Amino acid sequence: MAQRGGKGSDQDDCRRARTPQVDLADSEILQRGLEAFAELGYPGASVRELAKRLGVNHNFINDRFGSKEKFWRAAVDHALKGPFQQLIAIFDSDLDDIELFKCVVRTFHSLAANMPHVNRIISDESVFESERLNYLYSEYTGRFVEKLEPLAQRLIASGRMPVMSMDVLFSALTGPAVVMTQRQLVRRMSEAADPPIDEWQHMTDCLAEVVIRGLLR
Repeated sequence: MAQRGGKGSDQDDCRRARTPQVDLADSEILQRGLEAFAELGYPGASVRELAKRLGVNHNFINDRFGSKEKFWRAAVDHALKGPFQQLIAIFDSDLDDIELFKCVVRTFHSLAANMPHVNRIISDESVFESERLNYLYSEYTGRFVEKLEPLAQRLIASGRMPVMSMDVLFSALTGPAVVMTQRQLVRRMSEAADPPIDEWQHMTDCLAEVVIRGLLR
């Protein structure tokens, strides 16, 4: 028993010895990873390229996170968990159904406006079946839909929302958020060559109101 324990300790020491020291906080590591996945896509973000952007050797991703896919999950969770919890918490408020729906839509679009990298990753991953898409749906999209559906059904039953399936409602609600992944295209239609942050926020607010007016009678 003691001998096996000693061998395990040696293996742990070897793992620690080959894990490079990184002069970056965990949040910065995950943010850089998020930006790389958004820019290059998951297939294009090789372990070597990720390591290059972090300034570490190619063993770092596997040693710290276990695999590239686990690093992807960690980066996505780092960006999404806080905003997602903020969004989900709205459903527990005491607002009436109309005001609750308005608050959900406005909050959703406001959060999306501040997460362009996440929007791009979700947009890319939604094209093909993958374990990453399954993860996004089980941890985020599916849980959001579970909260949204009872509210939508009450609004439909009361005649305040047209009859529609959840996939139609979800598409109508989230579609404008995809614009946040198309900023270079939108800039070509804007009077300003590089619209400031407050102009993006104004656009987001306008999109939310378009969605609200289109879905509520």
